[in-house]
Amino acid sequence: MRNFLLSLLCLLPLAAAAQQVQLKGLFGSSAMLEIDGEQRLLKAGQSSPEGVKLLEATTDYARVAVDGRQQKLTLDAPVAASYARSKRPEVRLVADKQGHFSTRVWVNGRRVPVMVDTGATSVAFNYPTARSLGLDLDRAQPIQVSTASGVARGYKLNLNSVTIGGIKVHNVEATVLPDDFPETTLLGNSFLSRVDMEQQRGMLILRARN
Repeated sequence: MRNFLLSLLCLLPLAAAAQQVQLKGLFGSSAMLEIDGEQRLLKAGQSSPEGVKLLEATTDYARVAVDGRQQKLTLDAPVAASYARSKRPEVRLVADKQGHFSTRVWVNGRRVPVMVDTGATSVAFNYPTARSLGLDLDRAQPIQVSTASGVARGYKLNLNSVTIGGIKVHNVEATVLPDDFPETTLLGNSFLSRVDMEQQRGMLILRARN
């Protein structure tokens, strides 16, 4: 019952009408939303008269969509986000409890989980992930990399494309490291330097450049 009474002070300015949405409570697969002062109890899949659609609700979060844009609201991490129309594609990532931004991207048309790492020079894969993605290491440039066990062979190559949401970047430099490090693919600066980034109240916003 406690979760049912929790209010998340997450004000979301929505599309052209500048609507305000506030998540008031979670009730199994339903969520109580307050939209421009009107309370709406929606079941998953339902839309309010104002055009706010509840995509999913659990005891921990609600996921809503407006004008094709989605936002996940959690009880542990209230997040404010803008649904204003944008001329450029953008992706909004919420930090986990460790402060990391993780998501999934498409590499050469194949999906892979990644963690944003501004300290990484390039997109970095471990060897098994590179093989599973079908990267042609026979044509990659061999390089020497330092590991905990000493110096080992790695590879440098260019990816045809890296796509996250509606943002697609071509010809992205990547590094393949030996063994199983890093455990999660790092989305480094060879990609990040080619998009615009903004941090906003626990959220990382990536925007395509014109």
